[in-house]
Amino acid sequence: MSKPFPCALVLFLICFTSDLKCQYFSGQNSYWKSQRHSLGASLGASFFLGELGGRDQEGTGFIYDLELSKTRPAIQLMYRYQLGSRVYAKAHLGVAFIGGNDALTEEKYRRNRNLHFRSTVFEFAISGEVVIIDLTSKNKFGRVKSSKLQGSSIYITAGVGIARFNPQGNFEGTWYDLRDFGTEGQFIDGGPSPYSQYTVILPFGIGYRLDLDKQWSLGFEVVHRTTFTDYMDDVSTDYFNNQIIKEEQGELAAFFADPSLGFFLNEDGVIEELNSTFNGAQRGDPDDNDAYFFASFTAYYKLSTKRFKKGRGRVTKRRRRRVVF
Repeated sequence: MSKPFPCALVLFLICFTSDLKCQYFSGQNSYWKSQRHSLGASLGASFFLGELGGRDQEGTGFIYDLELSKTRPAIQLMYRYQLGSRVYAKAHLGVAFIGGNDALTEEKYRRNRNLHFRSTVFEFAISGEVVIIDLTSKNKFGRVKSSKLQGSSIYITAGVGIARFNPQGNFEGTWYDLRDFGTEGQFIDGGPSPYSQYTVILPFGIGYRLDLDKQWSLGFEVVHRTTFTDYMDDVSTDYFNNQIIKEEQGELAAFFADPSLGFFLNEDGVIEELNSTFNGAQRGDPDDNDAYFFASFTAYYKLSTKRFKKGRGRVTKRRRRRVVF
C-alpha cells in the first residue's frame, strides 16, 4: 500500500506547476493591456472613382473604371486603442489629392465632353479593426517562438467619417473653384440647388500588419471610401442651357460648364462630328455616387501604460550567509 503523503505531494506539485503555466501564458496573451494606446501615420496613394476620365469604355462602378495615371498622394495621422486581443478602435485625420480628366480616355463621348478637375480632400473618421487571421509563429503552448517578431496578422476595418472636398478647374494655367460657377445651373432659376462640399464617408477595407518588436509595427492596407455625394468632380446630372449660364454667370462659367470638343477622331484618323452636350443631355450619372480609396503603408508606435515601481528593474546582489559547523 502506497503512502498517502508522497502521492498528495506529487498531485499538489502537478496542479501548482500547471496553474503557474496557465497564469504565465495568460499573462503573455494579455500583455497588450499594458500597451493599449498607439500613435501612427500612413503614406500612400489615393485613387478617384467618379464620372471624369476612366477606362476606354462607358463608365462602370467601383474599381473597374480606375484611371491609374491620376494616382495622387495621401497621408494620414492615426490614434489607435486596443479593445481586445484582436479588436481595435481607431481615429484618423487624412488629406488626399484626387483628380480626373476626360482627355485621358478614348471613349468618344467622354473624350468629347472634355471635362477635368482636381480636389484636395480632408477627412476625419472613426473605424474599428478586427484581426481575422493571426499569422504569428507560435509553439504548441501558444507562446511566440521569436522574441523579436511579436506578431503578424491580417485585419479588416470599417467605420464612418466626414470629408470636405473642393473641385477645381484649370483655365490658361489658373485653377478656379468650380462650385462658384454653378456649372449645372445651380445659381440660376430652374436649376438644381448648390451642392454641399461636405459628405459622410464609410471607409472599409483590409490590411496586413507586422509587429517588429513590442513598440513598432509596420503594415499595408487598402481602404475604400463610399461617399454620399456625386459632386466631388463637380459633375452629376444634365447639361444646363449654356447660353443662360454665360449671360448670368459669365464666359468662364460657360467654359467650365461645357468645354466640349464637338468632334472625335476615330481609329481610322477620320474626324467625326459629335453633338452630345446640348441642353438636357447627360453630363454625369446622379445614380452613382463618387468614391475614392487609399493604398497606404502604415507605421504604429505603441505607448506603454505600465507603471514602474521604485526599485523595479534593478538587479540586486543576494547576500549569502556563511554557515559555521
